[in-house]
This record gives sequence, C-alpha cells and structure tokens, in this order.
Amino acid sequence: MQIIDAITEYIDELEITNTSKETIRAYKNSLNIFSRFIKEDTDVKKISASDIKSFHQFNKDRGLKQKTLNAYISALRGMFNYLIDEHIIKTNPAMAVKLQKAKDKKTIEIFTNEEVRWLVEWNKRSRKFLDVRDSLIVSFLLETGCRNHELSYLKEDDIHDGFVYFKVTKNSKPRVVPISKMLEKQMRRYNRIKAEYFKKLKKEDSIEDFYILSKSGNRMWQQNIGQVVDRICKDCNIPEHKAYPHNFRHTHAVMMLKNTGNVHLVSKLLGHCNLSITEEYLRGLTQDDVIEMVKGNSILENLR
Repeated sequence: MQIIDAITEYIDELEITNTSKETIRAYKNSLNIFSRFIKEDTDVKKISASDIKSFHQFNKDRGLKQKTLNAYISALRGMFNYLIDEHIIKTNPAMAVKLQKAKDKKTIEIFTNEEVRWLVEWNKRSRKFLDVRDSLIVSFLLETGCRNHELSYLKEDDIHDGFVYFKVTKNSKPRVVPISKMLEKQMRRYNRIKAEYFKKLKKEDSIEDFYILSKSGNRMWQQNIGQVVDRICKDCNIPEHKAYPHNFRHTHAVMMLKNTGNVHLVSKLLGHCNLSITEEYLRGLTQDDVIEMVKGNSILENLR
C-alpha cells in the first residue's frame, strides 16, 4: 500500500469513528506534509524509524514549536497503529521519536480592556449587512469564547432564548453557553438586517441554514471568519502578535476567570476535557489581576 492511499484510508476511519472535524483536519494536514516529504508512492512497509526521525528533524529545521512537533508525531503514530490493526504492517516506526514536553510556553497576552472596547465599537452604527455581521462575529467570539470553527458550524436552530448550543466542537462534546442581553440585542439587529439584505437580493429561499452567512448566503468557513478578525484588528490598530482568532477565546477565558474566580466554571464554559487545559489560561493573569481578585477574600478578615 502506498502512503497516499494509507492516509486516505486512515482519514476515512477517523470520520467513521466520529473523530472531531478539527482533529481530522489537523491530522490530514500533518500526514499530507509527511507524504510529500517521503514521496507519495512510497510503500508503507518500507517506511522506517530512520525516515520518521528525518521528518522530525526536517520539521525542527523549519522552526516548528515543540507542541506542533508533537502533533505531527501523534498523527503518524495514529496512522501506523491503524495499519497495524489492519495487519498491513507489524511495527510502528513513529514510536522511534519520543514526544517531548513543550517548553516554548509563553505568557498569554490577551486584549486589554481598551482594545476590547475598540473591537466592540468597530463600525457599531453601520447598517450595512457585512459590517453588522462582522461586528457580531467579534462580539460572539468575545462573549462566548467559542472557537472560530464552532461559530462557522452554528445553525439557526442552535440559537435559543438566553443561550447557544454548540454542536460541532473540538472534542465532539456539545456544550451550552449563556449569552448576555447585550449580545442578544446585537443578534436581533443582525437577524433583521440579514433578512432585509437577502430579501432585497431575492434569495430568502436559497440561503444556507447556518447562522453566520457570506454575502451570497453561503456558510462562512473558519478561514473566512479568521480574515474578518484580522481585518478588524488592523482597523483597531491592535498589535499583530495579538490579532488572531483564538486570542478572543484566550481573552474570554482570562476575563471570566477574573470575574468569577472559578476555574471549574470557566472550564465547563470552554468545553475543556480536563482542568489542566483551563489552568493554562491562568498564565494570562498579571500580578495586578491576582491582587485584585484576592481583595475582599482575606481568611482573617472573613472570620465569623
């Protein structure tokens, strides 16, 4: 079996076993890069531990961070384990490269309160469909902490009174997230202007059933949402190193931690599989944040 055929078959298996779309996308990308490195017509039985080590060094030389290096090896391990289960090969060559603990962690630099205000106020008074939609995208990411692909897959019937139901998530576990009155107001405005816009185009019956739509009435893919975020951040003069979609989720997490002081609650809202993932966001708290959160919670002062 050639490596390119093995990848196709393994991706099919992941889809059959309901692996999350985000994981499938990441694995497919990693494996396709490997197939180009090793040559697509290579027989999987001839792939050795030495080949995997060479690929690992190639990725290191590209300057990839340890977390990304680990992700590539995990994808390869998964595929070769599948081939073993299918009795195509006998050993897993990807086990020759050990996963290393990521040491390239940095303090999370979230949006400041002033930058959040800039983002929320961006083109706030415009009545153009695209401006209203893009403004809602920013508010939705900030208010719910959703990933951009989760927003991309959100449908009309996932919107309820006071909450949204995210069905397509990274770990394939649906979750409910409350929404504020302010966001509900912005959503009502979007719904109204969206209806007017597509009525004028005479396309009410042909638009897709997704909540966030392109100007032609089709679903907006996650990369499209990322482009919206990038453009608005530039308009707001937000530093480039902070202007990426997942930073809205970082900001939501850290601000919720500051507002509630409850890491368990924030973990539930974000849909994390375990608490250690949520605790990573504690790195986004400054010393001043910690001091402010502790005020009023003195053990001695609260003795009864």
